[in-house]
Amino acid sequence: MAAVTTTLGVGSGIDIAGTVSQLTTAEGKPQLDAIAAKTNVSQTKLSGLGTLKGALSTFQNAVSALDTSNAFRNQRVASSDDKVLKVAIVPGAATESHSVKVNTLANPQKSISATEFKATDVVSEGILTFNDGTGAPKFSVTVTKGSTDTLTALRDSINNNKNNNNIVASILNVDSKTSPGTTVSRLILTSKSAGTANGFTIDASSGDMRFNLDKVKSPANFNTVEATDANIVIDPQTLNATPQRTVTNTEFSSTDVIAPGLISFKDTAGVEKFSVNIKSGSNDKLLSVVDAINNASGNNSVVASIINVDSTTNPGTAVSKLVFTSKQPGLDNTFVIDASAGDSRLNFDAIPASAQKSTNLTEFASASDAIASGDVVFKDATGMPRFTITISPDTVDEVTGETVKGNNTLQGLRDAINFSPENNKLVVASIVTSDSVTSPGTTVSKLVLTAMSGGSSGGFSVDASAGDTRLSFNNATTTADATTPSNYVTLTTTSNYTTTQATNSTEGGLSITRTSNTMTDAIPGTTLTLVATGSAEVKASFDNSTVSAPINNLANAYNTLNDTLKQLTAYDSPGSANNGPLLGNSTVQTIMSQVKLMLTSKVASSSGSYNSLSQLGFNFDKKGVLSVDSTVLDAALSTDLTSVSNVFNSTNGIATQLNTKIKQYLDAKGTISTQQDSLNNQLKQLTVDKAAVQARLDASQKALTAQFNAMDAAVAKFKSTGTFLTQTFAAKNNTTN
Repeated sequence: MAAVTTTLGVGSGIDIAGTVSQLTTAEGKPQLDAIAAKTNVSQTKLSGLGTLKGALSTFQNAVSALDTSNAFRNQRVASSDDKVLKVAIVPGAATESHSVKVNTLANPQKSISATEFKATDVVSEGILTFNDGTGAPKFSVTVTKGSTDTLTALRDSINNNKNNNNIVASILNVDSKTSPGTTVSRLILTSKSAGTANGFTIDASSGDMRFNLDKVKSPANFNTVEATDANIVIDPQTLNATPQRTVTNTEFSSTDVIAPGLISFKDTAGVEKFSVNIKSGSNDKLLSVVDAINNASGNNSVVASIINVDSTTNPGTAVSKLVFTSKQPGLDNTFVIDASAGDSRLNFDAIPASAQKSTNLTEFASASDAIASGDVVFKDATGMPRFTITISPDTVDEVTGETVKGNNTLQGLRDAINFSPENNKLVVASIVTSDSVTSPGTTVSKLVLTAMSGGSSGGFSVDASAGDTRLSFNNATTTADATTPSNYVTLTTTSNYTTTQATNSTEGGLSITRTSNTMTDAIPGTTLTLVATGSAEVKASFDNSTVSAPINNLANAYNTLNDTLKQLTAYDSPGSANNGPLLGNSTVQTIMSQVKLMLTSKVASSSGSYNSLSQLGFNFDKKGVLSVDSTVLDAALSTDLTSVSNVFNSTNGIATQLNTKIKQYLDAKGTISTQQDSLNNQLKQLTVDKAAVQARLDASQKALTAQFNAMDAAVAKFKSTGTFLTQTFAAKNNTTN
């Protein structure tokens, strides 16, 4: 209702507004008081239900933490030397102790220009093309005379190039080496990310050759600290006599399976030692195959295992390989594998089909012997040119006067092939040293070319007709054709396996290379952070506190929930303000009884030593407070951790059942939400009812005000008439007298 203003009636002298307000308030009070009372009750219950939901949600967090097997993996790891290696384990993961030798850390490439720039020097106009480590172009910078031809402008052009995702350019002002006492500037280029995959080169053939950075032809233009990968060896050890170690060349992924059939392990004479039968869907996964071999009847000779290593076919990815190792060292314990009746990828014999391997017959006195200048074209198996190497001698840069190193040696050719700017994916070059055939008693060097891919489709040929013809090789020409002698002897390499025979004083262990100093996949579930080169121990141990903490938290969470439920249903006296907001609510009573029943029930699905919380040290006192006997719990965790886990998270586990039940209560369509929806609807209706009552009171007030005003006007009129008559009669009386 509107605020009341005291206004006395002109005729009656009555406070019309105040009187009407009092009458209207008296009329509406019973109805408005009833609505207010109902509103207060509904709001109190609604608040109580919100508190109930919050308490259940908090309790569910404690329950959910135990409704998973990861909660019962009580392992922790530590490094013996944090200055070399830091370690951390993923919660719930399991690992073993390992020795780790950090050989190298991952570092970015850093190249500092050899040219000393004075303040007045300009950069020759043209284009500088920046390539990645494989020689593939990534972005280019255009230098324009009079606009972007200063060293500072070049730096900014590199850093601001929208396609530059891998290089940071900077300038250092340093003392000159060629003009002592003066200050000069040098350009510094650094790869943004560490690892050899993030190295770079610069092709300045269309611009200022002082910025040419070709690691084969012109390393003098820049002083480069090459990018390095992080490399560690897990469980290194010195092996004076090694057993046969045969590793599959096949790179397996986590989803690969082994084809069904028989895998027979034999000695070198072909006599079977033992065999394993692989069955589809049974033991055809890598881990199952390893277990089947290691547990095979009659296996006294071979140990099977799995290693996770860097892929050679897909650089930058991790793959798995099967490893077969003879249990005893020495040639007498070597073995072969006959998988002809099973997965042919596991077949290991003397001559498996594989990649082309061609050895040049030219006998070079050393790796520094000269190669004639010209082009050497490498072609694939179809005769299609794939890349070209240009052989050139040392030259002098016309601009700087510096010597640009050539590649016209056997070693230079090898390096040019292996680091071809044309993205060589065809062959790998190497140099072997052997006894000379033409000059007995001397040692010579020979070029060896090996195809990167196996089979005839991965073959190659070499066209050196425009250069050193000794390097030419037509793959179609056979050595049997005397009229066309071959420059090479070609064999095939082993394709299914790489085998290491007995060696002396060899460091064993598993090598792992990554582009980052943080390795998350070397030891599954464990993060290794490399700090410095050196050796450290990854020490794995068991810690019951990691399991007992969430178990104790369950007891504490229950006590908190129980206290909250008691407060919500507390009783003081009829109508007392101290009564709980959910006094008499059947849902609360049901929750209290069901939760306690589950906590005290036996778990039918638990196997082993334990099947109830009471056996794990849980006890209720006379006041209903739940506590855990730490001595009993620790003994259970040390005796049968699996059984303890089953008590909580097996099919009928206590945490599993509680989690399911609480989810039902907290569900949007659950009992609590239904009650909240009903109360909210009641509050909406009470708001409507209050507005309707107020509307009626406003109308009544308006009508009463009109009536009182009419009465006051009539009284005023009567008073006016009376005054007139009084005055009239008084005048006549005066006249008569």
